[in-house]
Amino acid sequence: MSRTVAACPHCVEPSEGPLVCERCGWRWYANPKPAAGTVVEWMPPGASGPSVLLLCRDVDPGRGGWDLPAGYLDPHESPEQAAVRETREEAGLDVELVRLIGVYTSRRGNAVSTVYVARPRDAHPVVQLDHESSAHAWVARHEVADWVKRMAFPSMATALTDWADGRSGEPRTW
Repeated sequence: MSRTVAACPHCVEPSEGPLVCERCGWRWYANPKPAAGTVVEWMPPGASGPSVLLLCRDVDPGRGGWDLPAGYLDPHESPEQAAVRETREEAGLDVELVRLIGVYTSRRGNAVSTVYVARPRDAHPVVQLDHESSAHAWVARHEVADWVKRMAFPSMATALTDWADGRSGEPRTW
């Protein structure tokens, strides 16, 4: 069965806002929407290497999948400011940005995400989740490959893989 829609991704005008799926909440923007996020790395006491913070999404799109603290930029906000704000909102952590990992395109979501390595300002970070997440995990670098397939979004899976492989700020060839 087919239905008529008000506009398709080819015809929608930027002023019309995003197209939103009534079933899952997936959003498509006429122009790429800027986003920012963090790979929060922390060295647990006694660990031989750093771990990264992952959040289990409790909202659509991606409900039940794992994600990095990330989200869309607010008006007049820089990617750096958004990355710090989103990490504070979603995980309750104040972080300092360490370096740029990369810029990732989500063709499906029509977003461009700037992702940074960040470190908690507190030596013993306590994660406090907001309504968007149901759980969190600190994942050791050597365990990342097992978690990548559980990620909600391919762009964030790529950022996580880049962190685990020690890549940063390098262009990717598609």
